[in-house]
Amino acid sequence: MSILDEKLIRAFERKLNTRLQLILEFRGNLVLDEKRALLLKLIDEKKSILMASKMLNISYSRAWEWIFKIENVLGVEIVKRMRGGRGGGKTILTPEGKSLLELYFTRAKEHGLIISPKELLIRKEGYPDIIYAGSHDPATELLLSTFAGEKGLKVEFSWIGSCAGLLAIMLGEADVAGIHLIDVETGEYNLPYIKKYGLEDKVILIRGFTREICLAYGPGIKIRSLKEAIEKGYKLINRNIGSGTRILLEYLIRRLADTIGFSVKDLKNRIPGWDTEAKTHFEVAEAILSRKADYGLMLSHIAEMYGLEYIPIIREHFDFIIRLESIDKLANLGKFLKQNARIFERMKGYIIPHDIGEIIYKP
Repeated sequence: MSILDEKLIRAFERKLNTRLQLILEFRGNLVLDEKRALLLKLIDEKKSILMASKMLNISYSRAWEWIFKIENVLGVEIVKRMRGGRGGGKTILTPEGKSLLELYFTRAKEHGLIISPKELLIRKEGYPDIIYAGSHDPATELLLSTFAGEKGLKVEFSWIGSCAGLLAIMLGEADVAGIHLIDVETGEYNLPYIKKYGLEDKVILIRGFTREICLAYGPGIKIRSLKEAIEKGYKLINRNIGSGTRILLEYLIRRLADTIGFSVKDLKNRIPGWDTEAKTHFEVAEAILSRKADYGLMLSHIAEMYGLEYIPIIREHFDFIIRLESIDKLANLGKFLKQNARIFERMKGYIIPHDIGEIIYKP
């Protein structure tokens, strides 16, 4: 060690503090650290993921991501979303969630560690006027940002997937959700899910746009169908559980399994990368370009942006579900969609339906 290094160490010695943190893992996968444990504690106290995320100074989508990952690692539900009345539901910890939280604080005490909420609880400034929670879509981000900006409102986007977006609406924690959910039994988009989530008297559904989903693949290979990709053992980059694109892939896998005489479970087991997830279409494209995966489902628009080869899979309906309590601040959203439909003309794979902006469901 040089004399200079020794002088630097002595200079910093008095200024550096040592801080230890307890981390719980399961089979090498992170389950809880201090901040995640505090998120569960706040959910338990406040009965709200939104309020807990704001108090913890993390995004709403990050809170959902942490919860989903813990549940996926452990294979149990740790948070229960309960339907409520007209104003929304609440979120509580399951018995497993409570036991996990108790274990974390017990272990922390055994090791002489003190969880310091004051260091972590920092309430965000500038609470958003509009909270969007739902499927990732670049056109939606542009449209809603412009819509909110013209009204002098602030909008926060949480790309948590269509199903989680519906849960956020159900819990009263989001104002609007973008969804593209195919009913695996009937092939119908979006409308069946209003009843499935018990939202018949709580929301309206506005017709959005049609967009093309494709199977994109990396350089140096050629894929002509999903069946071929599976048969050749190419590696998939999947989407996050609860996303509309993930449900679409489940639907396609079910149809393919019926055709070739496999069970759905066996067919999934033949797909390398099935459990590797991406939160957005951009992440899927980046995984393919970096050769971490060979193929994945994404928007044709994104495949074009990244210069990927692709084959069209389906044209789907992307619609907007709005809580009745949020209609005032989202007034004229349908009209705004109609007037600004030209935005979609510049985006590959986006199609403007004749009824864009119209209310296709109301109580």
